Amino acid sequence: MASQKLLLPREFPSSGFEVIDPSQVVEEERLPFYCRDEYYPMRIGAVIKDRYQVVAKLGYGTSSTVWLCRDLRDRVYWVLKVHVNILEHNQELEVYRHLAGITMEHSGRRHIRWLEDSFKLKSRSGEHDVFVMTPLGMSLRTLQKKQKNGVFQQPLVVPALDQVLTGLNFLHEADVIHTDLHSDNLLIALANDSVLSKVEDDEICKPSARKQIGDTTIYVSRYMLGGAGPLTICDLGRARIGNEHSGDAMPVQYRAPEVILNMKWTNAVDIWSVGLLAWDLLERENLFCVYDHECEERNDAHHLATMTALLGPPPPEFLNRSKETSKYWDEDGKWRGPVPLPTEKTLESLANTLAGDDREQFLNFVRCLLCWLPEERLTTEQAHHHPWLRERS
Repeated sequence: MASQKLLLPREFPSSGFEVIDPSQVVEEERLPFYCRDEYYPMRIGAVIKDRYQVVAKLGYGTSSTVWLCRDLRDRVYWVLKVHVNILEHNQELEVYRHLAGITMEHSGRRHIRWLEDSFKLKSRSGEHDVFVMTPLGMSLRTLQKKQKNGVFQQPLVVPALDQVLTGLNFLHEADVIHTDLHSDNLLIALANDSVLSKVEDDEICKPSARKQIGDTTIYVSRYMLGGAGPLTICDLGRARIGNEHSGDAMPVQYRAPEVILNMKWTNAVDIWSVGLLAWDLLERENLFCVYDHECEERNDAHHLATMTALLGPPPPEFLNRSKETSKYWDEDGKWRGPVPLPTEKTLESLANTLAGDDREQFLNFVRCLLCWLPEERLTTEQAHHHPWLRERS
């Protein structure tokens, strides 16, 4: 059979867009450690690898920019995640290679964003890993911001958590710990490609604002809306392979207590994250936040003090696992840390969205995930079968 003829690349406007003043800081330039030479100088309209035509910028992060492209060979849309050129070790690529060797059948596979292909691009400053991935819709956090009062109704939260737990169960069965599970990393899959062709057409009819610095163009992202497919766990850049680790992990406000206190940690840190995710989706006030941007030690003290107020004192078995616990509790678990306990905070006093049996079972669900001892937290399978989820699904 003859190979399919390549589509001709489309022409994208070279004028008619807002030109941003070079002195104005935009997009990835706002990141605290941004360095222009580390990012690939992508251009909308460029054809990569003689195949992928870049049609819009979708976003950016500390280690990559993300672009929508049209496959001129297979006539479908892909996302190109283009990494910075200073990554000595691409952890996400290692995790995806590990997952590629997992052959077990599992319903959780459809709730994980997969790597379709990868290659390298050269720039004048170095080499960039490029991931080819399926385009997805908006994040759960973006959708939440559109809700009344910024919280979801219970009938939406329950199936969302069901899907997260199913995907997480697959990762744990595959010996992978995500460590970075929150609503920004949960994207809603698209039901069809119509929104993608609209993004491409919009970039031609009304091109994105941009600024020019030397030979680098920095575009303003077009954020993907829409999505009616399954919830998808994304961003495996901080994931770990194997079940026991030590050292820093998790975004600061989502850290499990064993991570803060430099204990060994396991996939139970993901269960802690699910507990916080459930709370964040339903309640207006987050359980934990960043208390002190200037002093990590003082921030940790506030964080652990709030945990103590909400969960009660940690058991002796937990205290014995790290010498650092003596900074915060005596041998009986009484608080003696450098900041006061927020005695007015309890889970009950902060849970204001649900009522009656819904509220009681929700609080029980959260308490079963936010345990001091990691081994006492429910597993993904046990959490999936908790009455609060099963009786409302």
